[in-house]
Amino acid sequence: MLKKQLSLMAFLLFTSTANAQFVPDKYFGYFGGDFQPTPSAAVGDGLAEMKDHINLFSMQAWSGFSTPAARAGNQAMVLDLLAKAKAAHVHAMVPAFPFVFQAVRDPSSGRITCWNNDPTAAASWASLSQAMVDQGYLIPGDPVRSTVVAVYIVDEPNGDVCLSDSNGQANPSFVNAINAVRQDPRTATLPIASILSRDTHDFEQAAKLLDWAGFDYYPYTAFDWRLAFNDFKASLPGKKYIIVPGAMENCGSDIRDNDPSPFLTAMNTDPSVVWMAPFMWISKAPPCIGVRDIPARRATYTQEGLSIRNAQCSRSQQDQAFCSGRTNVSAALDLLLN
Repeated sequence: MLKKQLSLMAFLLFTSTANAQFVPDKYFGYFGGDFQPTPSAAVGDGLAEMKDHINLFSMQAWSGFSTPAARAGNQAMVLDLLAKAKAAHVHAMVPAFPFVFQAVRDPSSGRITCWNNDPTAAASWASLSQAMVDQGYLIPGDPVRSTVVAVYIVDEPNGDVCLSDSNGQANPSFVNAINAVRQDPRTATLPIASILSRDTHDFEQAAKLLDWAGFDYYPYTAFDWRLAFNDFKASLPGKKYIIVPGAMENCGSDIRDNDPSPFLTAMNTDPSVVWMAPFMWISKAPPCIGVRDIPARRATYTQEGLSIRNAQCSRSQQDQAFCSGRTNVSAALDLLLN
């Protein structure tokens, strides 16, 4: 009996280790997937609407403040959203910026004007990372079975937010934030992502610290976007790339409903493209609507997302177990008995 138990334990360990190498190389999920899908909805409610055709739940919501009390609330929000992602059998990208920067706001508009250096970044991030491990949302070194598979360091850091390169070097505040994530043994192997605004201008050195990088600029035509994407890759070679099609109507001159064709082509033919992140699922106050309320876009992106999710979920037994919600032991027993 003991021999059988030991053999089963060895088999389970082997199965877990062997399947851990089957890492999905394509993700589909709307930018800010946790944003309120309608003005009257709650944070995270959109997951129920999109869970069947995404394999990456992009989390961006936070309190907007960096005080110790706000960080406790931000951590609780992230953990709550991870519980929903795990229950939906969807991988997730967690936001780092609420924990690794000090936000400075314009008192009149409330807009963030600077992401300043935070000397407590490592401790703040460690609190979240340990909680994610303790509650089973993060399994370090095992992205197949882990809910958390990536970290979003901050949005558009090359904008006017005090993170531009300085004297030919990456900004110290940005380096400090990156180090908080990368030097934490629980998150050291997670890819660190960011979407820039248009290009890497004044951010060339800092951009090299990213694992996944992309840009957003919705006024581009399909032709212009292809040229810009090629230029972006040339300026930042050797990375995994994020593509961000605009997918909203009547939401202002800076946000467009882009032709999906060049983005779909890039996603399906370019192995360096890792995440397709349409902007966005949500609809705001009328007449501003997003993918959920644009029938043609909803059909297109649902089909693309299903294709990507189904490919990931069929790659290995551990992927199948994650997507179905079965335990790892059950998956191993299925393989052993069948």
